[in-house]
Amino acid sequence: MLTMAKEARLPSREAMSGDSDIVRELLDHVGDALTLKVTLRLSEGSAGLNELRQSVDGISQRKLALSLRQLIRNGLATRKHSETFPSRTLYSLTPLGVMFLDKVTGLMRWVDEHGAEIKSARSQFKDRSYKWLGPARLHI
Repeated sequence: MLTMAKEARLPSREAMSGDSDIVRELLDHVGDALTLKVTLRLSEGSAGLNELRQSVDGISQRKLALSLRQLIRNGLATRKHSETFPSRTLYSLTPLGVMFLDKVTGLMRWVDEHGAEIKSARSQFKDRSYKWLGPARLHI
């Protein structure tokens, strides 16, 4: 009988141990809703800072700068200056960023397909926890 890891073709724990810091960092970074929105916007094409700020609701200048810096640091986006006058800085996804976004959108599709199951499990857990712990000790 196959294990779940073999059925899903997951890498072994040993194979993942060397890159676990990278995985955790990337998920922490792109798991942020605003960074994900920036990444999705860049998948539509290159954009300047003002375009990005206008197209991503609720993002501050500081958060946008931090998101772009991390995307560039991880090789998912690039920053280029135009040769025109006045000079313009454009941000775009790299091929690595496009591949990464493909994986993230796959996860988003999975959540769309199984969101009701996840909500049901959370509700059942909350109901059980509420009964076990009582209302004063439940912090979910």
